[in-house]
Amino acid sequence: MLEAQEKEAINKGMPTLWVIWAAMLVSLFFYIVVCHILGEGFGRIEGSDLPIGLLRKILAGMGVVVVLVAYFMRRSILSDQRGMPQPKPVERTVGWNTIPFVAKYVAVVIVSLALSESIGIYGFVLFLLGDGFQTLYTFIAVSALAMIFYRPKREELERLAMAYKKQDGSTSEM
Repeated sequence: MLEAQEKEAINKGMPTLWVIWAAMLVSLFFYIVVCHILGEGFGRIEGSDLPIGLLRKILAGMGVVVVLVAYFMRRSILSDQRGMPQPKPVERTVGWNTIPFVAKYVAVVIVSLALSESIGIYGFVLFLLGDGFQTLYTFIAVSALAMIFYRPKREELERLAMAYKKQDGSTSEM
């Protein structure tokens, strides 16, 4: 069972993560709005030999790699590791201390969300280079789905707290 201090840390950390998640999700919508304001012919350069099809394939491949990297990064960092170091407070330059499992979870979630949003940025860049709305929507949709999949989850944070608590209990008994 989690202690009151751990529950309080979880209750403080989750709303911040949800705001970050929502802001990143809304930014995908703004990419679409900007592209509609610019219009479809914005990036088309007459006589340009820019290989949009090849760039689309490369960035789509990078998108797949990004989703896989984010998945395995989250899975490995959030797993119940037996070799975890003993928890220590994370000291900030402003003198604010936080429980280590919250700091670890916040870092993992922000990195996985940033990686997911990069897929939407790939579509935005392709649009600016002259590709159409279909490509933009595809990349934005994949990005949004990845961000929904990697959203902050209270259960993950509680599981991480229990793993830290178990690790702390087993190291202090020795």
